Amino acid sequence: MRVMVVDDSRTIRKLLSITLKSKVELVEEIVECVSGEVALRKLEDINVDLILLDVLMDGMDGYETCKKIKEHPKLKNISVIFLTSKADEEDIIKGFEVGGVDFITKPFREAELVARVNTHLKLQKLQDNVIEKNQTEIVMKMGEIAELRSKETGNHVKRVAEYCYLLAYLHGLDEKHCQILYAASPMHDIGKVALEDSILNKAGSLSDEEVKIMQKHTVLGYEMFSDSKGDILSAAAIMAHEHHEKFDGTGYPRGISGNKIHIYGRIVALADVFDALASDRVYKKGWSIDRIVELFISEKSKHFDPYLVDIFVKNIDKFIAIKKEFNDNFT
Repeated sequence: MRVMVVDDSRTIRKLLSITLKSKVELVEEIVECVSGEVALRKLEDINVDLILLDVLMDGMDGYETCKKIKEHPKLKNISVIFLTSKADEEDIIKGFEVGGVDFITKPFREAELVARVNTHLKLQKLQDNVIEKNQTEIVMKMGEIAELRSKETGNHVKRVAEYCYLLAYLHGLDEKHCQILYAASPMHDIGKVALEDSILNKAGSLSDEEVKIMQKHTVLGYEMFSDSKGDILSAAAIMAHEHHEKFDGTGYPRGISGNKIHIYGRIVALADVFDALASDRVYKKGWSIDRIVELFISEKSKHFDPYLVDIFVKNIDKFIAIKKEFNDNFT
């Protein structure tokens, strides 16, 4: 977990950093800031789990900094512990009024510092786990809604999630990123909810103008979540934006190529196409596995990441097993 230390004393910042890194197991990274102004700028770009905030600083003091944090819709849930040599009742009341959750007095005692930080990080982790579980369930349901609008089965998003997790695992991504892919992938087509049914469910070929409209679902999906700082919704934005990009740069909406396409986008692209080809759709019957494998091999370094194609072909039985487990009409 990431802790931000805000204090205008370099000595105190370093002492806190060394103590927390060595004594608090949950602390993975310390971000040091010399002032409240610097802290607010950094918080625009990074996620933080806990802030240790000095009260008396040059410029913006700790109370004002905390107030601004709590007024910011994307920062308001970060826990703030005040660091202060002023610990009378009036100061403590003011700290709680602006949104602080605790006080540590200076000069701090190591045992107290470690215990308080450890307690608040554990509480934050528990809260994050609950939020992530609920968010994952919501994401899955929203993905199913997008598929229902295009008259596809809700099992499509479940299968794609399973394929994405398997591809990520076999690719060598760590468990955290495998879980993010699993949780966020159901949202890859969420932009379709903004498209007209006449285009979304047209049985025949789309006109050139209709194709352009259909392709907008990638940008629409991205725009829905592009401002999110949560891991799952940030990943959903990437997947929505990039799942129709192609490895050789001939995809859309941006025509990016190779590793410029995020690994999330490359994985979802293969998983989504596999399930689309293997499943019955309103306009076609599902393909045989042999035919799909043949196509994927021919599209190495064209449509798909060649390494992912190799993983897919080598482990085809695992993907077939997932398709059968969440079966609609398996060919």
